[in-house]
Amino acid sequence: MVKIKSITKRYHWLTKVRFDRRTGFYFYLLDDNRIYIRHPRHFVPVKETKWLCENIFFRHYLPRSGDQVVDLGVGYGEEAACLKAVSPGVRYLGVEPQPVVYECVANTFRELGEGFRVSPFAISAADEVKFDSQFSYAGVGNTDAGYIEIPSLCWPAFLERYGVDKIDLLKMNIEGAERDVIQSIADFGMIKRFVVSCHDFRADHGHGESYRTKKFVTAKLADVGYKVIPFALGMNWSDDWVFATRE
Repeated sequence: MVKIKSITKRYHWLTKVRFDRRTGFYFYLLDDNRIYIRHPRHFVPVKETKWLCENIFFRHYLPRSGDQVVDLGVGYGEEAACLKAVSPGVRYLGVEPQPVVYECVANTFRELGEGFRVSPFAISAADEVKFDSQFSYAGVGNTDAGYIEIPSLCWPAFLERYGVDKIDLLKMNIEGAERDVIQSIADFGMIKRFVVSCHDFRADHGHGESYRTKKFVTAKLADVGYKVIPFALGMNWSDDWVFATRE
């Protein structure tokens, strides 16, 4: 079975992924939109992306035309491309501080067109943030060994810089930093809904107790007036997601 999966992956890399000479990155198509990626190994089958969008990211709320989505940890932008196909007219602000990934998603968003913007800032109270540049996102997290300086903004400065005065859906997948970001939000009244990836599963895998965030995130959002809706798909990583709404 493992061998079959490996052969399937390599087949996809050869048949689905192309090199773009203009940008120097690879890309593949999702609903006729180019998704720029750092390496062919980062290809995600379209069927898998759409399953994630339907069952995780937009399971409890599908943003509509005119809605403002803010996505912290947007990655290569697959979710934004999926959303554009079903909800044209949505406004999407993605945040991706990993430098190479940011450059890829900036190309993706440029081709998605008007209403799609991407930010390179880490949302942090710290003046200086450093990341490692690693092939896998498993390497991203709370580390003092980072060697790439990342520009940072505190939450209020981020909102002011991008002219955001309301958020219909705030999505987070930031490898354990969700606790710090939520703690930094002073005005929850402007945010209608959250969908947050907590990372207890990483703590369970021995990556550090700083990843155990679900209890805090759930309690904090409930405390400030949100109805919290858990996920129950039977997988530890998926069930660490939390949806919260004021409706």
